[in-house]
Amino acid sequence: MSNRTLIGVLHTTEGDTVEAAWRTLRQQHAAPHFIAGENRIVQCRPLSVQASTLRPGKNNTANVHAQVQIEMVARSRQGLWLPKAATLEPTVAILAFCQKTLGIPLRVPKDWPDDCKDMPLPWAANNRRRRQAGRGLWPKEKGWWMHLEVPDQGPTWHWDCGAVRRTRLFALAAAPG
Repeated sequence: MSNRTLIGVLHTTEGDTVEAAWRTLRQQHAAPHFIAGENRIVQCRPLSVQASTLRPGKNNTANVHAQVQIEMVARSRQGLWLPKAATLEPTVAILAFCQKTLGIPLRVPKDWPDDCKDMPLPWAANNRRRRQAGRGLWPKEKGWWMHLEVPDQGPTWHWDCGAVRRTRLFALAAAPG
C-alpha cells in the first residue's frame, strides 16, 4: 500500500452474523477490508485500496484514511467487553497480521481508557475523543482507533466499539503463537 498510515480502525457490525453484516455493508456501498466473526475472516477489499466505511471529512482533506478497517461481528456495549470467541479469535489474528506485516502498532492512539470513562454519555455525540483527534491527533497518532474516535464523520449515531477491552485485544495479538 503506497499511502501507509499505520492506522487501523475497529468497528462493530451491531449484528450477529457475517451475512447480515455483509448485506448491510453492501447496501450502503461501505465495505471495510475485513469482517471478523463466526470463526472466519472475510476480506471485502484488497489492502491496496481504501476501505469505504469511514466518510471523508474536513480532517481527511489530505486523503488521509485508515490503512485497515475491521468490522467485528458484535454489538457495542457501554460496560467493558470482549467479542465472543468466534469473533475474538479472527479479530486477534487480523491485528497480529497487521502488526507483523503492515507495521500497524498494537496500541491505543492516546491514553484513552478502555472503559471510556473519559467521555460523558451519549458517546455518539461530538465526544471528547473526536474533538481531541480533530485537533491534531488524527492522523499523527498511529495504532488502532475505534470508530467513535475518528474525527469529522459528520452527524453520526455511531459509537462503536464502545468500551471494548482494546488493550486485551492487543495483548492477545502480541502473544506468541
